[in-house]
Amino acid sequence: GLSVVQRCNPDAVLLTHENTMKRIGKGNWSTGYTAVTGGESICIGDQELQVVFAPGHTDGHMGLLHVNTNALIVGDHCVGHGSAILDNRAGGNMKDYFQTTYKFLEMSPHVLIPMHGRINLWPKHMLCGYLKNRKAREASILQSIENGAQTLFDIVSKTYCDVDRKLWIPASFNVRLHVDHLNSQHKLPKDFSTEKFESSCGTHFIFWWGVAYAQARSSPALIIAASALAAGGLAIAYALRRKNGNQP
Repeated sequence: GLSVVQRCNPDAVLLTHENTMKRIGKGNWSTGYTAVTGGESICIGDQELQVVFAPGHTDGHMGLLHVNTNALIVGDHCVGHGSAILDNRAGGNMKDYFQTTYKFLEMSPHVLIPMHGRINLWPKHMLCGYLKNRKAREASILQSIENGAQTLFDIVSKTYCDVDRKLWIPASFNVRLHVDHLNSQHKLPKDFSTEKFESSCGTHFIFWWGVAYAQARSSPALIIAASALAAGGLAIAYALRRKNGNQP
């Protein structure tokens, strides 16, 4: 990671968005950096890279356009296989993700270079596929809510019922952001409680996911372990809540 780069090249200067820099600990980067916001040019010899602000995956996500070849380095916005997971802990935002995808389409790159997986030689096909997939997932999430789903687990288990359950945890990150996106558009049913939904995104989800995963693997031992883990988590959460409630 960055700590290796810094150790091998102490004079290196980090180019990053301010939002990202706030999350980089001093143990990973303790020397100089230059904040970029998009539109800056980086010239290395006769090669030019243009910085592209590309929020969505995080609130400080950046892309790079290799001007000489019109190749677009998309970072974590796209992956070589499957769909991208947005980081809801680092400012991931579904509206931003859609807008960045449209921005990439308007740029008409010749090649997409993701940080994970192979280079993609059909950028328009890939980006349109991403938009189609995200819109379909959002529609499915809304339908599950309209049919009575109230918790994160309810929504994930219905929306991703055809997906391996070991992938439900990363899928839940996107579901949370889709619900936020639907809420910002005032599309959620009036009887849907966002407070109840948010309260179900921690131990409640992990417990029921553990049970579902164990059932899929037909493992009683896993079911018992998941139940014990969740019970312990609930006990800790309850104790902390009581402690905080008793503080003046």
